[in-house]
Amino acid sequence: MRKLILFTVFIFLSLCAANAKSVEFSAVSNLGLEVDKSVKYADKMTPSIKNLLDVVEQINNNQSEFTIFLGDNLKGPDKYNLVMFAKIIRKLKKPVYALVGDKDVSQTKNLDKKEYYRVLNIFSKNRIKDYPYAKKINGFVFVFIDGVNQFIPTQYGYYKEDQTALLDELLKKYKNYPVVLVGHYPIFNSDEIGENMLPNNIKPLQEVILRHNNVIVTIFGHHNIDDEYTKNGIYNIGVQSLEKSGEYKKIYIDYDEKTKNTFVKTRIYGVDN
Repeated sequence: MRKLILFTVFIFLSLCAANAKSVEFSAVSNLGLEVDKSVKYADKMTPSIKNLLDVVEQINNNQSEFTIFLGDNLKGPDKYNLVMFAKIIRKLKKPVYALVGDKDVSQTKNLDKKEYYRVLNIFSKNRIKDYPYAKKINGFVFVFIDGVNQFIPTQYGYYKEDQTALLDELLKKYKNYPVVLVGHYPIFNSDEIGENMLPNNIKPLQEVILRHNNVIVTIFGHHNIDDEYTKNGIYNIGVQSLEKSGEYKKIYIDYDEKTKNTFVKTRIYGVDN
């Protein structure tokens, strides 16, 4: 009888495990890395370099399955900054997904998105090459989107029609997966983020997301706001600026396939911890 009870419990737990998906990772925003070009080889320790080195060391020891950099990784569109950023994040033991932010690229300063990723992917293990980029991880699909205008800089971003159309295709393709949408800019407003702080022409993108009904979480940076809120049944996570706050987030997401319930837990890490 005892063996039968134990077997029944085992079957129940196995079924629960089969229905559950979970993932744990770190997210860093607005690093603002800057080298000191007044010294030879521009390899002098600066506050932003130290911050990133500390983050890399912590993440290598905190059991994150991968790391996302949410953009504004550089103080400005400068190849010295970019190469230093790339060489440091190469030290991360797990996969890296580095988005571009509005401060990272500029067509007029010879560092457009194509060149940014060419250089970044030479010197680092970054997985993103183009947008939107989709990656299956632990039964989830992470979709990385780009709202940065490299030709005409805008404070709050701009999603081109082709980005929205491609996202539409990806959400249709992965209709049976829980999707985590990752971008530099927020997609939905909150008490902290007014509608006037969202990207221009955000409505078509929002409509696509809500029509497919498989996006469970969005993650963003840009605003230096530690903000978490539910909007339209989607949990939204804003990650504060590492440059200004000295903090980043570790994020845990659990999804039950049977009940369609999502559980999210975040923890803030400080570079001085």
